Amino acid sequence: MLSWIRNVIMINRSFRVKLILSLSIIILLAFCLTGYLTYRYNLTLFEEEISKQFTSTNEEALAKLDLKVQEVVRISQTIVFNPSIEKLISRINLNESSDAFDRYYDKKQIEDQIYQLKSDAPYITGMYLYDLNGNPSYFSYTTSAINAPDENVFKVIRSKISDTSGDLVWISVPIASSIEPSGYRNTIIVARFMKNSSLTTYGVLVMAFDESFFSGSLKELTKAGQGQVYLFNKNRELLFTNSPVYFDQLSVLQNMNQTQLMEHHLYVQGESEVTNFKLVSGTSLTEIQSRSRDLFKMIVYSGLVSILLASVLIVLSTGNLLRPLKDLMLGLRKVRSGDFDARIEIRTHDELAYMGESFNAMAEQVGRLIKEVYLTQLSEKEAELKALQAQLNPHFLHNMFNEIYWKLYLQDETETAALIAAISEMLKYSLMPVRTLTTVKEEFQQIRNYLKIQKELFETDLETIIQVDEDVMDVQVMRSLLQPLVENVFMHAFRNMVSHKVLIIKASSRDDFLEIDVTDNGCGMDEKAISQILGVQGTSLPHRTDGRESLGVRSVVRRIELVYGSPFRMEIASVVGSGTNMRLILPLLTNDERRTLE
Repeated sequence: MLSWIRNVIMINRSFRVKLILSLSIIILLAFCLTGYLTYRYNLTLFEEEISKQFTSTNEEALAKLDLKVQEVVRISQTIVFNPSIEKLISRINLNESSDAFDRYYDKKQIEDQIYQLKSDAPYITGMYLYDLNGNPSYFSYTTSAINAPDENVFKVIRSKISDTSGDLVWISVPIASSIEPSGYRNTIIVARFMKNSSLTTYGVLVMAFDESFFSGSLKELTKAGQGQVYLFNKNRELLFTNSPVYFDQLSVLQNMNQTQLMEHHLYVQGESEVTNFKLVSGTSLTEIQSRSRDLFKMIVYSGLVSILLASVLIVLSTGNLLRPLKDLMLGLRKVRSGDFDARIEIRTHDELAYMGESFNAMAEQVGRLIKEVYLTQLSEKEAELKALQAQLNPHFLHNMFNEIYWKLYLQDETETAALIAAISEMLKYSLMPVRTLTTVKEEFQQIRNYLKIQKELFETDLETIIQVDEDVMDVQVMRSLLQPLVENVFMHAFRNMVSHKVLIIKASSRDDFLEIDVTDNGCGMDEKAISQILGVQGTSLPHRTDGRESLGVRSVVRRIELVYGSPFRMEIASVVGSGTNMRLILPLLTNDERRTLE
């Protein structure tokens, strides 16, 4: 490496100049050749590629139009097959001589129902319900963009739908407009006969749409105003176009069934299988050729700029290559001598910078590890002292309870002394390491102590039944599994009960499992509460009356999952108002299988 560095330093200026000139000429030739080949290749294949892309865009636009057309079909069917509207129109037709208020009320109901549909279709500029005589007798709605269709327009509409059986007909007609300078506005008309279930025609539905109804779905084909679009209905009548219409050209486009070139334009077509609409779109090839020439110029200009940049980079790289290597070598010497605070100044953003950053990180990490080893030794001593101090406080309380017990016992306060003894024994039990297993016998003894305290201090009418089979007395279990369950009974099940409280606790073996049941006749719980306690996925922790999360019973479930795993578990069966049974299903660990929890 050092030899290579020395060779780079010894390169003379003449050689650098020759190297820069040679590389510049090679890069220039490469860019010119690449630009020319790209230009020729683009001119050769652009028609095919653009045709594919344009056809795909045409199909996407046609699919969008299908969705809009289907939405219009849905709206028309909702009106035509609405039994309420049919009934109201039939009543208007049968009672032409009825009073004006009844006819007004019937039309008002039709209007209310149609306006509910109209609110979901703001693109509708007009909607009319004609009778068979061509009068909008049942409903008429027109925006300010157009005037209501006159008699001549209705005749055109009637002639278009006369041969249909209630199908939608799409046509484009000029309708009088008070806001257009020409006095007319090209409007998309959708019409159909209104037929009931017995195929009797009872009216004509006419809807008007502005041309923007189609133009919004075709904007990808008309970007920058260069694209041409022609939309034909199933009878190949022109519905919409954004370009001037010439008869000869229109005739060709109507019958076009493949990609065609006409007058420096590429035309593609697509036909919808759903609506039978035909969409023809065209794009200017002159614009594409112009873009190809611009691309070639851009490549040439980029080549010239790249040559200049390459020359500058070659000059700078040969000068800046040696400085980072020298800094790296000096840093390595300092670290080797024991100076782990040595750092390299990062001067570049290349591979050498990565090497420098890696060196700085290595030096920092080595120094930090040396300090951490020393601090860890000090922390371990401090933690040991704190642990010893933490053990003194609970043992002090245990000893204090024993002193109080004997004082009360000598004063013949036997009941109070018994309570103190129970509390002392529970405290002593809790001081044992949590990893140390206990027996069913010891666990039940602590439950008896807890029940004794509850009876004496809080519960005046409590019946407890404790049944433990002899063959499970010495079975090994985790410490403090039962106490949260029993405490939950008093906190929740018996919370609102005044008398006749019954608590049954049983332990037995069944099918090589240890089963412990805690049963009460309290208020019970619903399925949601059971799911929260058992930790069913998607449920949150249950909450206490003071708003805090209830962790006791949930912690028992979690400890069984972590220590024993499946199939060991807790099961809950409860009926609201009739009590609860909580069952622990645990392994049968005998004295020969005694172990310490990891």
